[in-house]
Amino acid sequence: MSDIKLVVCDLDGTLLNDEKMITPYTASVMKKVREMGIAVCLASGRDEQMMSIYEKQLGGCEYMLSDNGALVRSKERVIYCNFLEEEDVASLLTYLNGHQMTFMMYSAEVMYFSEGSEKLQKRINNYEALSQKVGCPVKLKVREFLRSGSAEGYKTAAKIVAYEEDEAVMEAYKKFVDGLINVHHEPTGYGLLGAFQSHVSKKTALETIMQDMGIGKENVCVFGDYENDLSMFACADYRICMGNGVQALKDAASSVTLSNNDDGVARYL
Repeated sequence: MSDIKLVVCDLDGTLLNDEKMITPYTASVMKKVREMGIAVCLASGRDEQMMSIYEKQLGGCEYMLSDNGALVRSKERVIYCNFLEEEDVASLLTYLNGHQMTFMMYSAEVMYFSEGSEKLQKRINNYEALSQKVGCPVKLKVREFLRSGSAEGYKTAAKIVAYEEDEAVMEAYKKFVDGLINVHHEPTGYGLLGAFQSHVSKKTALETIMQDMGIGKENVCVFGDYENDLSMFACADYRICMGNGVQALKDAASSVTLSNNDDGVARYL
């Protein structure tokens, strides 16, 4: 690993097992990597708040790439952000509310969840319970978005995620998002569709980190499992797909490691 200066890890399906945990073994290996002077970046479609317990479990990390690349933080310093335009946020919220769709909006300050969603409230509660379980308690800054509330005035929305298992409803929403010039959509899981500012990607965010460090792709090792990790592979000579990863990622990988439930990241390192 003498030429590797940055290890980039996706979270869900990659660094985390199916219980949404970092195992003690994986945590110990990641800490050893940092002790060797190699920077660690956690890269996720998750909001920064929902990544924080994992950073704490590792004793910190050099970079946090959140919201699929809409925000990058180095320690206490934001080095990159690319929020949705205020008018685009209003259009998306108006559509989602008007069609009674379930969604979450992640801003720089607060996470908003659609009114009356027991599923999302449970997700928030489960996350806070998990943070207690791993000894890194977190109280999320969340707010219920009322259907009757104003869609105007949101200036720091990093992403809006629609939750919809009805394929026809989701396809109609995709077509609506396609009509917004400054917005693009990307799947972040089954039945999940994220809407981002058009230039947001994990690749663009990772390039910012590489520039900050003054390194090239020969110095970067990326781990991922899903389609939204594919863009990062263009930034790295070491492109590692998890055993549980999608075929498109395996085809683009330089190596395939064990699954997320078998400490695949740690075993490779």
